Amino acid sequence: MSSNSGDDLIYEKCFVCKKPQTGDNWCRNCNSKHFKKKFCEWTSGNKVIDEFIQQIQLKAINNNQVLEWIPFEDITDIKNLAVGGYGIVYKAVWTRSPIEYYDNDAQEWHRLRSEKTDIVLKSISNSNNINIPDEFFEEIKAQMTSFVDFGYTIRCFGVTKCPTSNYMMIMEYKKDGGLHEYLDKNFRLLTWEQKLDILYTAIKGLSKIHKAKLIHKDFHAGNIIIDNNISYIADFGLCKRVNSEDKSKNGGSEGIYGVLPYVDPEVLRTKTYTQAADIYSFGVVMNQVAVGYRPFHETKHDTGLVHQIVNQERRPSRNEDITPQFITDLIKSCWEDNPDDRPKAIELVVKLSSYRNKGHEIWTQIKVIEEKMDLNIPPEKAGLNYEKSLEPSFYTSKLINELCK
Repeated sequence: MSSNSGDDLIYEKCFVCKKPQTGDNWCRNCNSKHFKKKFCEWTSGNKVIDEFIQQIQLKAINNNQVLEWIPFEDITDIKNLAVGGYGIVYKAVWTRSPIEYYDNDAQEWHRLRSEKTDIVLKSISNSNNINIPDEFFEEIKAQMTSFVDFGYTIRCFGVTKCPTSNYMMIMEYKKDGGLHEYLDKNFRLLTWEQKLDILYTAIKGLSKIHKAKLIHKDFHAGNIIIDNNISYIADFGLCKRVNSEDKSKNGGSEGIYGVLPYVDPEVLRTKTYTQAADIYSFGVVMNQVAVGYRPFHETKHDTGLVHQIVNQERRPSRNEDITPQFITDLIKSCWEDNPDDRPKAIELVVKLSSYRNKGHEIWTQIKVIEEKMDLNIPPEKAGLNYEKSLEPSFYTSKLINELCK
């Protein structure tokens, strides 16, 4: 494989068909034929699901874009992980592993590893053989589109169905869990180098979504999964294409769906989503990583808060004693009331990338801040103490129309 500038890669020619490969050790021309030969060997039991998976397989330009039908009997050790805005989430084990490439000598798919794979199962509410919501297909397509290469968004391995319940998405599992819980547990031990890693990889993932001409529409800390201080964006349930008409009853012209503290004031006013709305949400996430606490944790999430947000009277509390000025300025730029004045995701990628360079002026500010901090506290004391108890539903996506009246 050879590379040119940016994210565009040039691959060697396939030694079988002599056409350029579309991914690392991946020839779409040949592999689409291999997939097609296997279509008769599996079925979900539902023609629509089968055709959906088959089309994605035929179009896969690398192994990261492969979607499989995974029989439920291949899944073990299922444990309840969380209840999200769109269904129940479970942790489980897949007894196989993802496809890596086609082995021409063995004439079969070679998988990434022989051992089992830790996975997350996301149950899609109200999905069965008779009724499969369009959102189910749209979410998977958005997730697959964003994950072109290794890319800071959670990978979707496939689809399954619980025999007694709904269809489920099968996604990769990351050991450190969601950003909310990660900060709650570890904040006092995190250095600014680690915080910048979290923020840079989060905006890198969002920039990939925006590059694919998508809007996430539900960007908040609960949808950012952490693994070794690397962020991965999850939950594409509301994701839609730029300029597409949104007729869904959750987050479209009929409603606003999300987590109130992260929702762009412009969305609260107009119910119109743009990529700039994701940028506002990223600013809230950036501030949360800086200060540790969940946005508006001390405030009731009600109509009064909505009015204060819309009227520019309230934004999440900042703490400039522990936040470098460069980060504070970046947060403020994401919170500009006029969406057109906010930076683009790629501009934030460039800025946060430069901040990670130890020669940048921000490190002078960080040195002053960290000299005042005790980063040697025991892990059991690394968490945050909230003065007021949190209501978990405040930070779970839900319909918030009633609050916007």
